[in-house]
Formats: sequence, C-alpha cells, structure tokens
Amino acid sequence: MKNIAFIFGVVLVTLVTISSNVTFGSDVKLDGEVVAVVNGEEISRDTLANVLININGAEGLERIIRRTLVKQEAEKRNLTISEEEIAERVELHINAQIQQQMKQGGLKDEQDLKRELEKASMTLEQYRKNIAKMFKLTNGQIEAELLAEKIIRETVEITDAELHEVFEDQLGEKILARQIVFRTIRDAERNLERLKTGANFESLAKKESIDRNSAARGGRMRPFGPEGTMGKAVANLKNGEISDITKTDNGYHIIKLEKRIPRSTKKFSEVKDDLVKFITVQKVQTRLNPWLLNLAESADITRNLPD
Repeated sequence: MKNIAFIFGVVLVTLVTISSNVTFGSDVKLDGEVVAVVNGEEISRDTLANVLININGAEGLERIIRRTLVKQEAEKRNLTISEEEIAERVELHINAQIQQQMKQGGLKDEQDLKRELEKASMTLEQYRKNIAKMFKLTNGQIEAELLAEKIIRETVEITDAELHEVFEDQLGEKILARQIVFRTIRDAERNLERLKTGANFESLAKKESIDRNSAARGGRMRPFGPEGTMGKAVANLKNGEISDITKTDNGYHIIKLEKRIPRSTKKFSEVKDDLVKFITVQKVQTRLNPWLLNLAESADITRNLPD
C-alpha cells in the first residue's frame, strides 16, 4: 500500500506538469485576454482571476503582501538574491520532496526509487524535472524567503558560551537511558521494589510512567549529557543498572542506564564554523515569523479584496 501511495504522488506531479504544458491546435488563436477556448467558447483572463480569487484569494493576497514587504525591506538594505541562490534552495526543496515521497512509500534507497518510477514509466531525472517545474511557480516566494533570512541573519549574534553549549550537546558525552516517572514518592518506592525483584523495566514504564512521551517508547529518554540532574543520577551506574529515586519538577524518576557514548574526538576549533552556521540557522528560523508579523503591523497596508 505504501508503494501505491508513492506512485500516486508521482502521477500527481506528472499531471500537474502535463497540465502546465498543454498546447492548443494550430487553428486556435489566443490573445492576452483569452486564456482558453473550449469548443469555440472563450474563457477570459478575468473569469480565471475571479475563480482563483474566490478559491484562494485571501491566502494568495497575504503571501504577495508579505513578499512585497520583504522585498521593500531588502531594497532599503541593498540586499539581493542571485539566481544561483534561488536554484540552490529549489534543489533543496526538490530533494526534500523526493525524500518525503520515499518515506511515505517505504522506499529504502535510490534503487528502490528508480524501480517504483519505472512502474509509472518515468526516470529519476524526469521526476526531478517535473518537481522543478512545480517549484518554478514559487520562485518569487523562494526569493522572498531567502531575502528575509539574509535580513534577519544580519541581526544574529552568537556568544562563545552558546557555541560551547552546542558543542557539548552535539559532540560531548551522551548517555542513553530509560526512565519511569511517578507522581508521588510512595508510587516510586513501591515500583522500585518491583524492579529490584525482577519486574520488566520497559513494560513497567509503558504502564506506570506519567511521562507519556517516554512511556510510549518503553521509557526511552532522549540522549543527555553527564551534567545536570539526570547525568548525576546515573553517574556511578554501570550499563543495565537502575538508579535510586530522583526528584525533579516533573515528578519522581527511576532511571535505567543503557549505554554511554564517549565524546567526539573532534576539537572545538575544528567544528566552530559549522556550529556558527547551525546556531545561525536556528536563530533565523526562530525569529522569522515574529519579524514578518512586526513588519506587517508597522506597514501601511490597504486590502481591497471583495468578500
């Protein structure tokens, strides 16, 4: 069934592309105000515009307004985006689209992808070109997106403390563990005894833990470092051992140590530039929507779209 979903996505991309490349017979003459002729009946540009406005006019207008505001702000700062930058971002969108389709279709690698495309009578290169044609319609939006990012990037400041924090988070020692979180100390003590007498940790986590996110994974926690409350709680444990009860604002925790992953051998100086890029992207994405909202609120905008 997953592969069928993938093929449906391929066919959808193909249909969109075909529809954008329909040609008329040589005897049909279209002027600038006629967008189609159906059995001799003309469809005007105004008719098309009214239909599109009724279907998606408000959302489309807001996109154009945001795009205009961003470009105006970029002009004030003498910022521009090159065709190469747009092409690079489009390529990222194409790859993301393909990866999404592969994930939905349960495809493992490029060979699986090619086999499924063959069932739809399409090559990988054709599929990429079809997706690219779809994105040509949004080049203006992509340009505005890149301009907004470039404007916000000028305001980003990164401290050494932030860099070292991310360095430790990404490349420092990691601890893999499971937890069971209880609402009261009495519940924690009772279940700690059950664990000491052989109760299965994962099963107990799924049934008893009040942290439902980790409970659904049998108590598996996100990797954490040796610092902080959790790191100190398992500091003296060997793999497979269970901690004493640890209290946090979220409740009473029992932690089972599974594995320690040593810190990377890479030096801070070797990865500093990559860390700067990583933090910059995070900060830009965090600030983007608030910045756009503030830009719109401070602008003089008159909307005249009919209800």
